Amino acid sequence: MLYPMNNTKRVAISLNGLWNFERVKPDYVPKNQLKNPDLIGVPASYNELFTDAAIRDYVGVVCYERVIFIPQILNFSEMRIRIGAAGHKAKIYLDGVFVCEHNGHFLPIDFVIPERFIKKGKARLSILLDNRLDFTTLPIGEVADKQGKLTQSINHDFANETGIHRDVYLYSLPSMPIRDILIKTKGHGEEAIVFYEILTDAINILSELISPSGEIIAKGTGKNGQMFVLNPVIWDIGQGHLYTFRVSTENDLYEETFGIRDIEIKGTEFLLNGKPVYFKGFGMHEDHITLGKASNVALNIRDFNLLKWIHANSFRTSHYPYAEQMYDLADKMGLLVIDEIPAVGLNFWSSREVFKEGTVDSKTLETHKAQLTELIERDKNHPSVVMISVANEANTYETGALPYFEQIFAHLRAMTDLPITIVENVSAKENKVAQLADVIGLNRYAGWYTDFSDTSVIFDQLTDQLNQYYQKFKKPMILTEFGADTLAGLHKLPSVAFSEEFQVEFLKEYQKVLKTLPFVIGEHVWNFADFLTKQGLTRIDGNKKGVFTRDRQPKMAAHWLKEQWK
Repeated sequence: MLYPMNNTKRVAISLNGLWNFERVKPDYVPKNQLKNPDLIGVPASYNELFTDAAIRDYVGVVCYERVIFIPQILNFSEMRIRIGAAGHKAKIYLDGVFVCEHNGHFLPIDFVIPERFIKKGKARLSILLDNRLDFTTLPIGEVADKQGKLTQSINHDFANETGIHRDVYLYSLPSMPIRDILIKTKGHGEEAIVFYEILTDAINILSELISPSGEIIAKGTGKNGQMFVLNPVIWDIGQGHLYTFRVSTENDLYEETFGIRDIEIKGTEFLLNGKPVYFKGFGMHEDHITLGKASNVALNIRDFNLLKWIHANSFRTSHYPYAEQMYDLADKMGLLVIDEIPAVGLNFWSSREVFKEGTVDSKTLETHKAQLTELIERDKNHPSVVMISVANEANTYETGALPYFEQIFAHLRAMTDLPITIVENVSAKENKVAQLADVIGLNRYAGWYTDFSDTSVIFDQLTDQLNQYYQKFKKPMILTEFGADTLAGLHKLPSVAFSEEFQVEFLKEYQKVLKTLPFVIGEHVWNFADFLTKQGLTRIDGNKKGVFTRDRQPKMAAHWLKEQWK
């Protein structure tokens, strides 16, 4: 799955900007243009853009629409449209004619424009988005009808915002195009090997390997092969050294960047280029004021500069794949990424079973597998992606969880040799699944959700829980979530819950434990920044566990972590 590119053989035209927008009935078909549309910006969450609570809280189907113009002067075999992310379920129409559909809020939709629209030179593009969660979506959820108004029940702790959240492109492909490029590397010492596979029907193929300094250092022909690199410039933490793999055919040209690095799990260590890594960083969210869950390159730069400032070396894409630009930045800046699929909320926080027929069953499993496939196809060449997370806080104590996740792990291992993790919150004694993972993530909130505001319980409880996991599964572990809600500007001496002083004291107690356990290979504070959630008594204008505010200003804890992570 190659990203649209402008070069001498390809043209990519942005369709971002002003679109028409309207709430529509579930069975709506856009035979005619929208009658009473509002203007809306793309990319963005529509929930953040209006002053009407009825739109912000709307559950159902909306239509995005605009006229697109298709260039007639290009030498191409295909014109395609790529929508970086839109969901949860999407249906695409051109001039009222159905083209395709997609289930997967956080992964791309990419389709061919039929020939008749190309000849016409323009078309009315309608994108229907359905934000209703069910047991065939990820995350899962349920919808109820309360006196004619749909309400959404969600099991995950972030707002169910909807919209066209990432860039939209109209782009061309030449005849016999380069469809995909797969790159793997081995070796980080005096010599490395670059293995490549090229998906194309072209006959004459030239591959060139370009060093980070811009020199052509190797060439190859054919659809697959290997190249040897003497004294390679290694991709490492804080060292985003990228090679370029250039593929040329008689009709096409594509350049894919990658890094040379080795990953290995050895005992209780995670090795990057033969050296043990301790993960320092955060669970994050794509969440910004006004934009909502949309991606913006300027805001992404701000986030990455904050990660650099605080001396973080990693983050988890909780709880869904992020925009490709985030991975590009991680590649360039040398940050490690745990790439997570949106299998969050596979629980009911009650005695109700999740993994059974009629809830999380074979239909959910197919969605889960399909999104893992799309994730690997999209992110396979990013050196920053060092681990895949298959779920967050699922009910892995249930009998039905084991056969479900056995299929998930087997499906993923057939596609990638990256380490696989699962993020847990159940007890080690009850857990039936964690043995399948290479690394176990554990979320813990002692002193917050249990024994509220009592930091004295943290050391013993956390030590015991981590030790129980290690004794049972003998796997390296990352503390993937721990944190306390904190109101920026609230100061108390002595500290009280929700004060900035308490957040620092809370994190200190957790770090004391982590320093004593050699099998713990990382800490990801929850969360990087405050973020929007559904309204509730425990959520005052969102989740406030960020060490930065939602507008990316530091709390006391950010300054403290900066010193700890030097």
